[in-house]
Amino acid sequence: MSEDKFRNRLAGQVRFPEDISSKKMVYALQLRAQKAPGILKEINLPRLPSHINFFKAEDIPGKNILPYPDEEIPLLVEDEILYKGQAVGLLTGPDPDELFKIRQQIEIVISPTPKFPPYQMRDRRACPAEKRIQKGSTLRGLEKADSILQGSFTLTIPEVPVYPRQGVYCSKEGGTYVLHLHSQWPSLLRKLCAQAAGISRKQVEMHFNPAGRTWDSHIWQSIPTAALAVCATSILRQPVKLISENEERYKKEIRYSYTAGIDSGGRLTALEAEIHLNAGAYGCFSSEVVTRLCLGAAGLYQCRHMDIKVKSFKSNTPPWLPLSTWGLAQGAFGIEMLANYIAVESGHDPAIWRCQNLSSKGNLNTTMGKIRQTPPLADMIKSLTEASDYTRKHAVSRQIRTNKTILEITPSGFTGIGMAASRQGYEFLSRDKLLTAASVSATLQIEGNLDVQLGTVPASPGILAIWKKNISSALSIEEDQINLIQDRPDEHSFNGPACLSRNVIVFTRLIDQCCSIIQKKRFREGLPITETRSYRRRTANEWNEKEMIGHPFSNPSWGCAVVEVSLYTATKEIMIPRIWLSIHCGTLLDPPAARSFVEAEVRLALTQCMEKQAIKPSLFPELHLQFEEDSKKTTPPGGLEGLALGTIPPAFIQAVSQASGISITGLPVNSASLLSGGL
Repeated sequence: MSEDKFRNRLAGQVRFPEDISSKKMVYALQLRAQKAPGILKEINLPRLPSHINFFKAEDIPGKNILPYPDEEIPLLVEDEILYKGQAVGLLTGPDPDELFKIRQQIEIVISPTPKFPPYQMRDRRACPAEKRIQKGSTLRGLEKADSILQGSFTLTIPEVPVYPRQGVYCSKEGGTYVLHLHSQWPSLLRKLCAQAAGISRKQVEMHFNPAGRTWDSHIWQSIPTAALAVCATSILRQPVKLISENEERYKKEIRYSYTAGIDSGGRLTALEAEIHLNAGAYGCFSSEVVTRLCLGAAGLYQCRHMDIKVKSFKSNTPPWLPLSTWGLAQGAFGIEMLANYIAVESGHDPAIWRCQNLSSKGNLNTTMGKIRQTPPLADMIKSLTEASDYTRKHAVSRQIRTNKTILEITPSGFTGIGMAASRQGYEFLSRDKLLTAASVSATLQIEGNLDVQLGTVPASPGILAIWKKNISSALSIEEDQINLIQDRPDEHSFNGPACLSRNVIVFTRLIDQCCSIIQKKRFREGLPITETRSYRRRTANEWNEKEMIGHPFSNPSWGCAVVEVSLYTATKEIMIPRIWLSIHCGTLLDPPAARSFVEAEVRLALTQCMEKQAIKPSLFPELHLQFEEDSKKTTPPGGLEGLALGTIPPAFIQAVSQASGISITGLPVNSASLLSGGL
């Protein structure tokens, strides 16, 4: 954050939706169903005062649907209620306390209906997406194996804290509806708000509060609240502030089941996997998440015979996709757990096993694409092994646990150490334009100023400064002559979400392309000069999503982590003294922001490992973070998001299993679960 913005926030000069008010403003409170599933029969209201209004689905001025990728979600339910807490109406009035009292008096009549079937029933109607990677013959590979190993793992996804809260303030100024909020997807938010209110996209203006880090699992959650606020403002002709509430939390799990064949040297001869993902009541975003989950579950290791199946299934819980990292890191969890299991069972050091079995240049990757360049993971693993003293610590901890029955004195605690590797790509794997679209328009004005229409939200305020610096260098103009416009109220332009580091990598590239063309034209053509550059989606020859064949990522990033754990014998209290994390992501545009981002993701990963325990500042470990760079300085920047999430959880669970002597197969882990025998 720049010094001025930091100062303004401390001084209270930054306006958040919760801070904004006006004399004619009314509050809006959603009415939510308390039972599900069922059919909405009627809503019985008490006698409402003249200053209180209630709106149902039929009162929405425009369309009462939010068409997300893969499935539509109703803004307000008018017939079938699929989960408890689904919005069925909207109360508005000047006093929020009065709204809460009136809401308690409203009766919602619901006729019960059957729930979605469990995933074991394999009902296709409740399966919004499924993917499969198939290579060779697993039957033949298992026949060649000297031993067959099986493993089942469970990853429970914690509720990611929403920062900032999904507060929304909307006012009407002339014919324009002005929204104050935060969003990672301004283009879709504008489109769906205009669609719900029955107005033009140009009539929606957005002011973004300078928020901190948000996570992709909340990428769309500001859209329904914003659409309701715009609709209420359109009907009442008054400013509206929507009251944000905490929704009920549900347990969300991903289940992994692996079968692996290994030869006498510990090499994979066959790999079978079946993974099930709970998508919630609606299957929106399922295709992309399931594709990335399938790719992550296939792993990074050589195997000629492979069959990976991933299915999502619906349940009567709130929709919650996409996951943080959109599934790739979560897919890596299962295969990294299995990799450690194979190494230990075959008598190998897990670090050495990984280096020996990683795919390299000339091999076929899991999706049958020929690897053009050897990934840097082997060197990263060797570097971390040396920095953390992994080989010695792993052998010592294993020996102590093996001989614990003959120890004369029981130690006050045990230690364990684990390792995991992962990759991440910033491209979306589906061809849905809602996700993949990205464009930048730059105009060099007669006065010499440059207006850059972005239509995206930067990952950090420092990126805006970097973009200005790059533009200033390319066009030889002062930075104060450059105007970066994040809100792009164009009727036809559309950009995908700001996630997976796309808003850094893709938009940096597009800005550079615009500047290059303008520089060539500026002394040949008259001003103003406008150039627009769009992101080119890869062809089916490069990546075939339906068949899962080809090269999924053009410039992947790589990560490797070692986690050290201390476990107290009596209380089973878990401490993480140190984490070593190595990241290879090409050129770093903003090193301080990159480190800050990774540290935040490490904390999120620890929350996934230990739930609320990891939130305590005293538990945050000593982090040894190193960014690996190529000898070539021209290496393009890669994505950072998901590398800590893809490596720390499996490394943590390996370390805890070694320290406790219990075969732990799921997360989160805490003292209570260890005292009861583990997961």
